[in-house]
Amino acid sequence: MFTTWHAGTAFACAMVLAAALSVTVSAAGCRSVPLQEGPAGPVAVMPGGSVARPPAVTGVPAATGCPAAPYGARFYAPGSSKTVALTFDDGPGKSTAAILAILARYRVPATFFNIGVNMPPRPSLVREEVKGGYAMGNHTWNHPDMAALSAVRQAAELDQMSAEQRSIAGTVPCAFRPPYGDYDSTTLMLAQQRRMGVWLWSVDTQDWMAEGSGSSFWVHRIIRLAEQEGGVLRHPIVLMHNQPIGNPATVSALPAIIQFFRSHGYRFVAL
Repeated sequence: MFTTWHAGTAFACAMVLAAALSVTVSAAGCRSVPLQEGPAGPVAVMPGGSVARPPAVTGVPAATGCPAAPYGARFYAPGSSKTVALTFDDGPGKSTAAILAILARYRVPATFFNIGVNMPPRPSLVREEVKGGYAMGNHTWNHPDMAALSAVRQAAELDQMSAEQRSIAGTVPCAFRPPYGDYDSTTLMLAQQRRMGVWLWSVDTQDWMAEGSGSSFWVHRIIRLAEQEGGVLRHPIVLMHNQPIGNPATVSALPAIIQFFRSHGYRFVAL
């Protein structure tokens, strides 16, 4: 795994260490450990049970409207004062509509890191995310370990997902999150060339472990992890999921998470 140190991370590290010396951080990236993200789960299927095929890509999808991206990965939410970024990986899925409804009700921005293969079965949800003004992130075409792939295959994973989003919603993502939090210098270079900022996370709710359960055990566990890990950081990025199988515990926990950060003076931002 490759991480990059930069001024923003250095500032965030200072805030972390000043706020709570009990939080375990790594010198390489100054992030809570472990970082590893869980599996994406079963992919979405088209009507009839088939899996979507990747689009044919000719050239790099134009990143119109995306600002120039820095080189390197970031683990903390942007902005001054206290900020928090809510992020949802692996969608769209069965819980996407419910997540969007909660975000709209509380007027909270968020970032959706969709997987390309999961978008064709639910294109209307992708369009709803874009229409709602939410930040759109690239989470590859089918969630591989990027560091294990050649440069050509890594580029294909990025470009196929972006091309699919452009086909469905007329936009391309300006952010990228490598599956499992794993990447190398090639990943960072390819993302920068495509004007996609690379965003990891600093708070892991581990909601994927519920495997589609909506039980109170998982709801309370997700809330507890978000509050315990995020409440000691000045600029947390909260990792949650939006998988095809559905994440009902995440949906149930989301209002409490929003209310916690809002009551503690955080401003919600998109990546």
